[in-house]
Amino acid sequence: MRVRFCVRAVLGAAVLASLGGCSHLRMPEESAWSWDWKTWIRRGEPTADEALKADAAAGDAAAQYALGFSLLYGEGLPRDVGEGLAWLRKSGEIGFLKAQAALGLLYMKGMPGDVSVDERQAVQWLEMAAQQGHASSQASLGALLLAQSSAVRDPEAGVVWLKRAAGQGDVTAQVALGLMYHKGYVVAQNDEESVRWYSKAAGQGRADAQTQLGIAHYRGRGAAQSFDEARVWFERAAAQGDALAMSNLGVMASRGEAMPRDDAQAVAWFRKAAERGSDDGQSNLGAAYYKGIGVEQSFAEALAWFRKAADQGHAGSQFRLGLMLAAGQGAAADAEAAAAWIDKAARQGFPPAVKWLQEKAAAPGQ
Repeated sequence: MRVRFCVRAVLGAAVLASLGGCSHLRMPEESAWSWDWKTWIRRGEPTADEALKADAAAGDAAAQYALGFSLLYGEGLPRDVGEGLAWLRKSGEIGFLKAQAALGLLYMKGMPGDVSVDERQAVQWLEMAAQQGHASSQASLGALLLAQSSAVRDPEAGVVWLKRAAGQGDVTAQVALGLMYHKGYVVAQNDEESVRWYSKAAGQGRADAQTQLGIAHYRGRGAAQSFDEARVWFERAAAQGDALAMSNLGVMASRGEAMPRDDAQAVAWFRKAAERGSDDGQSNLGAAYYKGIGVEQSFAEALAWFRKAADQGHAGSQFRLGLMLAAGQGAAADAEAAAAWIDKAARQGFPPAVKWLQEKAAAPGQ
């Protein structure tokens, strides 16, 4: 079995899934577009008092918003969700930005047991805030209009709003555009545009964008090929805890790219990434144990790490796990389990797994 270390670009499953990306991408419980709007809406808001009620009744939009907030969460007043929403709407209807943005997020995310998700109302309120130049609302509106599952889907408009948000410095919108141009989702595939948006987000300190920018320099796609530049960006991302960057630094250390070859250092990076749950890190650590490079050879350890990555859907690890089980390396031979893992890898289009199954099917007696 040939096992190699691999620098890999992960296409931001959380972001692409929230934008209605490819169906094979794993959807986390909370997408990258989700943030704690409840904390945001609460931030710095006063609780209701009699003066606030009077100001709200007199048409003061800020007071209406604060009163709506207090009723919505029962802070300073008995909780009354319906009345709270009514005051928020009054505030939003006369142009109070924070009320418009808050209502958009409330209807976009829902409030379990109190406010149902209503994408049409979410679009209505987010668009009001977006038209006032509110970058976060522009980004949320763009994501909602791009989502394949959305009843209000309008991809062209979604891209427009994402670009407006990104142009104002919204880092999540910048990352999303980088991913979209890299993948060719909705927009025409364009490596240079992808790198342009990654660069903006990376410059703001966004770790996943720094990793993707490092990969662009490593491969020379959309940016000048440079191992030195790749290392710089991987190190910045790794310093923030980005596991994929750690795994990629391990690959560079194992190959002596932009640094002296150091197998022990490579394994240290792989282990850091693996312990943070990176399927790439787990796969590369498994490969190190399988080969005995930078660490004492151990098929049992290799099998364990390949299994962790395989359980996360890493096709290469699924294939390697299958081969090890077929050969009885690291565990008792198990032909049935081996075939099942290799089949999983093949279903993801992993070429060696597809070839293995084809050869097995063509073998005499099959």
